[in-house]
Amino acid sequence: MIAARTFFSRMNEGRTGWMTEAQLIRGCREFLVSNSYDQVEENKIFDHGERIFNSLLVGAKKGEQQETIAAHFKSKIDRGDTGLFAHLEFMLYDLLDNYDDTNLMLVTDSLSYVSIVKTEELNIAVENLMDEGMFLLFLNERFAYALFDEFQKLTMPIPVPD
Repeated sequence: MIAARTFFSRMNEGRTGWMTEAQLIRGCREFLVSNSYDQVEENKIFDHGERIFNSLLVGAKKGEQQETIAAHFKSKIDRGDTGLFAHLEFMLYDLLDNYDDTNLMLVTDSLSYVSIVKTEELNIAVENLMDEGMFLLFLNERFAYALFDEFQKLTMPIPVPD
C-alpha cells in the first residue's frame, strides 16, 4: 500500500505540462482495452434522454456481466471548472436513467488530482457525482493510470502490485 499523495507525486514526477485531449483519448483507449472492454467506439451519440450528447470514447464489456463506460475528457481541472460538473451531472443522470449498465467516467490528467482534493467546490462536486456512480480516471503522459469508483478512495492508501 502507498499513500495517495505519494502515488500521485510519483505519477507526476518530472511532468512539465498538461496532457492534451488527444493524449487523454489515446491513454483512455489503452486503459479500456487492457481492462477487457472488448468493444471500443469513438464519437458515440447518446440521444435517449432529455438532451443529446456525444462521448468521444465508449468502452463496452459484453458477456455474462455487461458494462458500458462513456468517457468525458477534461485535461486540466482547476478552481474555475465548477460549470463542468453541472454538464457532467446531466450526462450522468441521462446515462443512468436511459441506458442499462452504462456509467460516466471523467478522464483527466493526473496533475488535476491536487485541485480536486484540495479545492472545496471541486471536492464537493466530484464527491456528489461519484456518489451517484461516476468513475474518475487519472492518466499521465506515460499512460499510467489510477481509476476511482468511490470518492473516499481518493485519499486512502492505494494498493500497488509488487
